[in-house]
Amino acid sequence: MKAQVFSFAAAALIGLASVSAHAASARPDLLGSPVTVQSAERAIALNDGTRYVNVQYGETVRFDVDGKSFAVKFDGIRGAFDLNDLAPAGVLNHTIRAYVSPSPLDERSL
Repeated sequence: MKAQVFSFAAAALIGLASVSAHAASARPDLLGSPVTVQSAERAIALNDGTRYVNVQYGETVRFDVDGKSFAVKFDGIRGAFDLNDLAPAGVLNHTIRAYVSPSPLDERSL
């Protein structure tokens, strides 16, 4: 009986941990910061053929899509994620991966 209770408790804890991990993966503050388009250092045009973008940690990029724009400062802790998680709703019509390389000025990579 004690073994069954322990097994149930262990399974419940594992389940809660996996839910927490999933929730953390979608937190925008772990990915980057949405910013004004005027603060962008460079621009990347996105279209239906764009599958990924390469950016550098600390960089602020404006993304132009069919006459709409949004900007992101890549200051999160994730090295790769779906750009859709930071784009305004309805701007991107397909998944685009963002790959964030370390910056030479990024103290995390020292």
